[in-house]
This record gives sequence, C-alpha cells and structure tokens, in this order.
Amino acid sequence: MSLIFLPASTTLTPEQALASALQVGPELKQVIIIGTYHDNDLFIRSSRLTCAEALWLIERSKAYTLNP
Repeated sequence: MSLIFLPASTTLTPEQALASALQVGPELKQVIIIGTYHDNDLFIRSSRLTCAEALWLIERSKAYTLNP
C-alpha cells in the first residue's frame, strides 16, 4: 500500500481541498467526499463504492488518523 502523507489543514476552503484532490484524480481508484453544510447536515458522495466498501475505506482512514 502506498500512502501520500499530507498534513492536516485547518486553512483550506472546501474548494481548495477539492481542487487539490483533483490534481491527484487520475491516480485515484476510489474516493469519498464527506462534508457538512452550514446547518451541519452531512454531504456524502462516493465513486463506485458499495456501502460496505465505503465503510471499509472510512475505517482504514480512521485507523490511519489514530496511528499516523
């Protein structure tokens, strides 16, 4: 497994974060976008993932976040 280490950013706007992901886009196999609206409702989009695959990817991300 190959990882690209990016520092957490508290200053990027949603547009900047999405533009950054688009630069890597052709190399990505799957993506999940999770965001919140101003009223804190969730916005979720994924690419060609079942719910089980999306949850697996989220759990992998969670494990990485807890143990960088």
